[in-house]
Amino acid sequence: MKRSARIFTFIAVLAVCVLSQPVTMSAQTTFPLGETAPQGNVIGMGHLGRIIGDIERIINFYHDTLGLGLQGERSQQLRFFSTPGLSEFANTPGYAEYRAVIMPIPGTAAGDGQGMTIEAIEFRNMDRQQWVQGVQDIGSSHLVLMVRDLDKAIDKLKAIDAPIVTNGGAPVDVPPMYGSGRARAIVVRDPDGYLVELMELTPPPPTTAPADSNIIGARVSVTVEDIEVSEKLYTALVGPELKFSNSPSFTKNEAYNKLWNTPGAEYRYGAALVPGSPVYLEFVQFRGISQKKNKLAMHDIGGAHVLFMAEDANVVMERMNAIGQKTVATSNKPVYIAPTAPALFTQDTNNFIMEFICRSPVQTAK
Repeated sequence: MKRSARIFTFIAVLAVCVLSQPVTMSAQTTFPLGETAPQGNVIGMGHLGRIIGDIERIINFYHDTLGLGLQGERSQQLRFFSTPGLSEFANTPGYAEYRAVIMPIPGTAAGDGQGMTIEAIEFRNMDRQQWVQGVQDIGSSHLVLMVRDLDKAIDKLKAIDAPIVTNGGAPVDVPPMYGSGRARAIVVRDPDGYLVELMELTPPPPTTAPADSNIIGARVSVTVEDIEVSEKLYTALVGPELKFSNSPSFTKNEAYNKLWNTPGAEYRYGAALVPGSPVYLEFVQFRGISQKKNKLAMHDIGGAHVLFMAEDANVVMERMNAIGQKTVATSNKPVYIAPTAPALFTQDTNNFIMEFICRSPVQTAK
């Protein structure tokens, strides 16, 4: 046999041996898109509440640049005001005022129902701190927006000089955690330093977004100290309809570390559809990287919270009492933002805030 033929035979045999060996890969849990979780006392995802520094800059970022909706006219004058419940649920001085804008997120509604929004809130007449957190910081959160055309979104963000977090400043191909096929993503900061991840999935997932919308869906990701502890708390308050699935172990994925700018970190994650909604609430737990823990006050710039729309405030209070959970209100009771709309804010073990707004007033809650 000629030498070249022997070399070819050796390479072929080696290839067969290599391909026949088991391939060690980190277990990957993926979640379907386009589904809606059944309702319980919680009937949907309300908003991602964002505490902001300047309302005009936020509208320019999310509405003008990224294409989220806008409640009201673009030219509307958003005025500051105060309500009796403001100092109670936000633990702010009585002379503090605020103004807010609501920006609906396309693709987050179940059918023709109401979808998730960003509610951006600007306070004044009070002391506030500015916070800029990393993805790995405990109690931090970030918004994930799914897009049809990632490059189009990036071009618009670059035109307003949005800071890019992703290492290298360019989109990264990542293993999809949601849906199937291929995923490309990038992480940027909004005008307050809040993290926003933009992801394009190929093929695109089912969506209720209009055909001309580049934004086709969203999810909220919270970084936690312990996934199981967080899931137990949220399930106790939201209800058994909140069904989490977890990745079985920590993994180190260089693509995600590049995307999130978390060099050398390992992570695991879990996610559940919010009842009555196609929106996932996601928890990510990191190790092997320096972390800080969220110490934001509710009114601090750069902060966020999630809102769950609920039927009965009594049920929420009973669930809170059963596990010894307190509200952030000084009275430890619901605060009425309207005559028949009680709101409850509470802080989880990661110092991240969750809110419930209920359809019915409290009758029997203690």
